[in-house]
Amino acid sequence: MYIAIYTTFDSPEEAKKFAHLLLEKKLAACVNLISDVQSIYRWKGKIEEANEIILWCKTQDFLVEEIQSMIQESHSYELPAFVVYPIHSGSEKYLKWIADETQPVKHRSKP
Repeated sequence: MYIAIYTTFDSPEEAKKFAHLLLEKKLAACVNLISDVQSIYRWKGKIEEANEIILWCKTQDFLVEEIQSMIQESHSYELPAFVVYPIHSGSEKYLKWIADETQPVKHRSKP
């Protein structure tokens, strides 16, 4: 199944570095960075505000655990956002492109 993953970063550099890592490891076919997002949220009993960058990743469901592990290991946030959205339908050619650009772990070359 095709999915989109949503997370946020506090700097464009960190978001861009993570996007490149996802693409290099063939964990994503496309990553969108949406900058200058104003987030207002409750954290540890207080209302906080922050400028963030949204990272929106198009991939496949069998890669979710690996992507989530990478985010948890490398993210600067104590509790990074990690939300998975199913892609119920889309252009057949676009979805095939996502499949072609992402690979199961067993098919990836070693670094």
